[in-house]
Amino acid sequence: MKNRSAPFLSYKLDVLKTASIRAANVFYRDSVDLSIRELRVLRLIHDSPGILTTDLRQRLFMDKTVLSKDISFLERRGLLARSVCSSDSRQHCLTLTPEGERVWKESEEIGRRLEDEMYGELGEEEWRQLHELLDKALRSFEHWNSVHEGRASEVPRN
Repeated sequence: MKNRSAPFLSYKLDVLKTASIRAANVFYRDSVDLSIRELRVLRLIHDSPGILTTDLRQRLFMDKTVLSKDISFLERRGLLARSVCSSDSRQHCLTLTPEGERVWKESEEIGRRLEDEMYGELGEEEWRQLHELLDKALRSFEHWNSVHEGRASEVPRN
């Protein structure tokens, strides 16, 4: 039986996420002049070259207007290119430019270093177990969501 006097898992995860993002944003702004939200857009485009803007929005759980502003900003910075998709001329496909690839690589190095420093008290085995448990919790949520007819929005995948 789960400890019912412990704080809700979603609360602890939210506190950790919020604190981590606030701390990391300072380093990303200083180094690549981007926020974590903007970097998430960049990272997902890197991982899925040619991704449709609609798919990007669904995977990032972002409001259409906010995502549109981020895409325009990243495009003005010369980090991504937008093109009409050959499969559907109403859609835009997104890819990183060479400068976007450079910024992505630099931000990945910063992110790995920050994770190592922020969560340095966790050993390698604990880190692996944490990721396994979070993956399992995500699968559990996805199952719950499917049983409840998708009342929660689609879960993002990286």
